[in-house]
Amino acid sequence: MLVLLLLGAALLSAQAKDLKVGLVLSGGGARGYAHIGALQVLEEAGVRVDYIGGTSMGSIVGGLYASGYTAFQLEKMLHATDIMAELQDAIGRENRTIYEKLYNEHYLIGLSLKDFAIQLPTALSDGQRIHDLFSHWTANVHTITDFSKLPTPFLCVGTDIETGEAIVLETGTLADAMRASAALPGVITPYEMNGHIMTDGGVSNNYPAEEVKNKGMDYVIGITVEQDPYSADQINSLDKLLLQIAFFQATRRNIEQYEITDIDIKPDLGDYSQLSFEAIDDLIKAGRLAAEAQLATLDSIVRQQQSRPPADTVSMPESLNATIVEILGNEDLSRRQVLSFFDGDLPGRIDWLDFRDGLVALFATGRYDNVDYTWEDIPGKGDEVKLVLDLKQSPDFGQQLRLGLHYDQEYRSNILVGLTLSDLVVDNTQTTIDLIGGSRFRYRADFRVNRVNGSAFGLRSRLHYADIGFDLPEIMGTPGGLLIERLDFHFNDLNAELYWDFRQTDNSFTGIAAEIKYYQNSSEQLAAADSSSLFRLGDDNYFVPNAYFLYDKLDDRHFPMSGFSIDAKTRAIINIGEPEAEGSDWAINGDFHTLLLFPLSKKVSLGTELNAGGFLDSSSLPYRYYLGSNNRNLMNNFKLFPSLELGEASGDNLLMGELFSRFHPGGGHYFTLGCRAARLGNAEGLPTSIRQDWLVAGRLTYGLSSPLGPIELTYAHGNAGQELYFNLGYWF
Repeated sequence: MLVLLLLGAALLSAQAKDLKVGLVLSGGGARGYAHIGALQVLEEAGVRVDYIGGTSMGSIVGGLYASGYTAFQLEKMLHATDIMAELQDAIGRENRTIYEKLYNEHYLIGLSLKDFAIQLPTALSDGQRIHDLFSHWTANVHTITDFSKLPTPFLCVGTDIETGEAIVLETGTLADAMRASAALPGVITPYEMNGHIMTDGGVSNNYPAEEVKNKGMDYVIGITVEQDPYSADQINSLDKLLLQIAFFQATRRNIEQYEITDIDIKPDLGDYSQLSFEAIDDLIKAGRLAAEAQLATLDSIVRQQQSRPPADTVSMPESLNATIVEILGNEDLSRRQVLSFFDGDLPGRIDWLDFRDGLVALFATGRYDNVDYTWEDIPGKGDEVKLVLDLKQSPDFGQQLRLGLHYDQEYRSNILVGLTLSDLVVDNTQTTIDLIGGSRFRYRADFRVNRVNGSAFGLRSRLHYADIGFDLPEIMGTPGGLLIERLDFHFNDLNAELYWDFRQTDNSFTGIAAEIKYYQNSSEQLAAADSSSLFRLGDDNYFVPNAYFLYDKLDDRHFPMSGFSIDAKTRAIINIGEPEAEGSDWAINGDFHTLLLFPLSKKVSLGTELNAGGFLDSSSLPYRYYLGSNNRNLMNNFKLFPSLELGEASGDNLLMGELFSRFHPGGGHYFTLGCRAARLGNAEGLPTSIRQDWLVAGRLTYGLSSPLGPIELTYAHGNAGQELYFNLGYWF
């Protein structure tokens, strides 16, 4: 009996020494990386954390830690993630369709419309990518809906946007809770969960110490990474104003919470802001230093705790075996159309990164504010799950106003006003109208019907022009006695085209088209002479059936550093306006262009460009080859050749190539050094000495990727001339 009493007393004594420790992690944006450094020190000291509470960034770090990751795993995961890209819902070029790559990358801004009234966004990001990231990271605990059952019990805080009330999140899906708690006002849109529409928890309770203490914790450790308020002269941007407002709203509640924690670890984070995500190493180091200063206290805590058995190693899953797929909330697209965004892998096993790419592609259509999803195990089916996609329809989808600005020496100043209408008359269609005002009017219009099998068909039309002029090798006289030293020509090109992209992938089009073209060539100088040794003047109508293959896997449209593209076309051209006119017989033209870039390092790439084309027999004026300028928005077979004016050299066939190197020192800066050579057949407009020889030119280009679009300054010098070019803004 005495032995039993002594044993019971020993057990009671051991239990009395088992200190339950709660951990509180404050919000603070990127400054929350310091939580990881402090957690690493707690792990090394052997502190057993029995409950975690966090807000905003503290909910992200705390939720992941509660799901079983170590602090060192968290550091590795965040190092491998571009958090700013995730927060901004950045859609990489590799996730955009070939149509977007070719036609939608020349707009400066886009605004959603509803009944043709502008709808301003509630935040910079809809939070789709960050939610997908959280779901991937927490997939190992996805079936746990009671956060007290996580490897380490957990809670976090969101703010009800209707009442301003702090909502403690303890049930549901962990990824959803992290997303709701971290919905920074103005940066990420509010999120609906557990019957509440919530914004960032830091607005109402940025330091949930009382909530953790009330879980039966004997001792509460707090780590705060909050930023001190800005001074008046520091508030010079919208994000700082929003952060300042949020700070004052939360300060009073935070002071009360500080009194509940037993120790507060506050890293010295200097001037790092809530958006300093690039400073991850410095922030983690600051967290370690602050926690190491409390090692004596941490050691005393450990001596009062019982050890916990080592936890199982946690890792992110590589695939999702979704043999059953249910789709909710879909009103416009068919089931096959929705699943087509996942490259035919669903239902079935899909690599998790491919699954995320499919979600991003579906979200990128603009039809949905969010693409939410859950999954549950199928009993008796191993790793098979039932996946439920819940599509949140966007009330603003269907109309978009887009604007663009551009300047170059050829087209001068231009402004673009574009209107995009989705599902006009027929579902899964896109209507685009771009109106361009400048020295002369231009437009582009397209009505496109997308089909579920990857094909598309439609009607498109475009009005384009080119004004070219060059010095004559000899002074020319007219019957009226005028002496002409320089000829100026005005080309106008208006077309309408029925097309069928019978094969479409993320990176390519393969299709056929039938085009009707009105082509005008005029010259005020030669109107009285009614003749030209270089060009036939007049108005003509052409019928142009054609086939094409387009491929684009460049990492950037304007300053690519890797990847390649192909643009191949073959055309049959006949003049249908004047049966007796020159070019009234069929002319066959083929044109091939490719661009390849080979990265030698992160900052240096070697590139090569090749262009070849010509006619089988007779040529046709609309598709004659014209060389010159640095312009990347040229019609028909006009081709850029720095060192010449636009259209200064022309011929019936062309062989041209360039070898160049590109240096990207950092930021938005690019330097390109290249050498281009070209050979024209039946050339006109060139000095007689090189008319049957190669054109050669070298160029040096400085490029800047700016908020207004690409800016370039190019100097080119060759055996037929030299030119200095400047352009600003996207080409359109």
